[in-house]
Amino acid sequence: MRAAALASEFGTPLVVYCRNTVLARARAYARVDPDALVVYGTKAFPNVALLRLLAAEGLGADVSTLGELEFARRAGVAGERLVFHGNNKSDTELRSAAAAGALVVLDALEEVERARAAGVRSVLVRLTPGIEAETHRAIRTAHAESKFGLPPDDAIAAVANARAAGLDVAGLHVHIGSQLSRADESVVAVERMVDVARRCPGWEPRVFNIGGGLGVRHTLDERVPEVEEFAGELVQHVRARWPQPVRLILEPGRSLIGQAGLTLYELGAVKGTTAAVDGGMSDNPRPQLYGARYEALLANRADEAATATYRIAGKHCESGDVLIESVQLPAPLRGDLLAVPATGGYTLSMASNYNGVPRPAAVLVADGRAELIRRRETVDDLLRFDPDQG
Repeated sequence: MRAAALASEFGTPLVVYCRNTVLARARAYARVDPDALVVYGTKAFPNVALLRLLAAEGLGADVSTLGELEFARRAGVAGERLVFHGNNKSDTELRSAAAAGALVVLDALEEVERARAAGVRSVLVRLTPGIEAETHRAIRTAHAESKFGLPPDDAIAAVANARAAGLDVAGLHVHIGSQLSRADESVVAVERMVDVARRCPGWEPRVFNIGGGLGVRHTLDERVPEVEEFAGELVQHVRARWPQPVRLILEPGRSLIGQAGLTLYELGAVKGTTAAVDGGMSDNPRPQLYGARYEALLANRADEAATATYRIAGKHCESGDVLIESVQLPAPLRGDLLAVPATGGYTLSMASNYNGVPRPAAVLVADGRAELIRRRETVDDLLRFDPDQG
């Protein structure tokens, strides 16, 4: 379906997902280990239609809040395919996870008794292996000062305490960060997880959750491994280091949907080599948060050669609201459609209503048809939270 037709029917900004790409990525993970449970990292973009599509492929959901849990449940994800995370779970969240039949990942020693009291039955213990992943510091999750998980000695204590409390301790969990471009540090994390398992007296894990974190290529000069290369190396390493039977859980989020999505914007003001779009940091804050870089093209003039380098700015009242610092384009004109690829993960899920801007719609495209999977917000949607509307 042509970009101009999508923009005409659904407006801009618009996040467009390719159904076939999502399915191809899901099936790539399934091929790595057919016996593994693959759970979609819902935080990448919580959406019932996407969760339902992935559930039909046998995937589950990795959730960490009541909201994410409800998205997964409304999509029909079965309890045995739910993994409930969180570094600061409330009692309500623990009770809801228990009621859903989710596998709960214990993140603190004090959580053991609270999980038992909430009716949780089966748990994993999250290990903090003390590893600095090669990624932006804000999305590293396994270094010594991380707010997530437990250092090795505390993880061993958590296994013992949870078993003594009557919980079924199914296994261990480790995750080192997001937007990873190599498997090296993840391999070390797996080794440390196996070492912790061997140090737990009188207990053997049935499950190793080896996390996710595989990155997405956002620019032409970025290089990231393929799913089979990255996840395959980790799976092989687990099997080599722990020959006993154990089921693996994989937690991809961004790498399932990131490349499957692009964002369409309409260009407005053009000032010299700066062109402004009708969105920006409200629908994609990643450039401001992580220094993320993107490519772009004029979707309605894709066959034209680039003539110069342009900066793409957003419409918000911040000088830092720049979506792309430098991209080669034909001379942009008001009304042109700008397509920004690889925006399927951690854009809409982190979006805001800054400047009172409603968040965009999202569609799922396949076989020349588009399905609306998230309607565009309106100003009335924003005002309904205000008890005094005049």
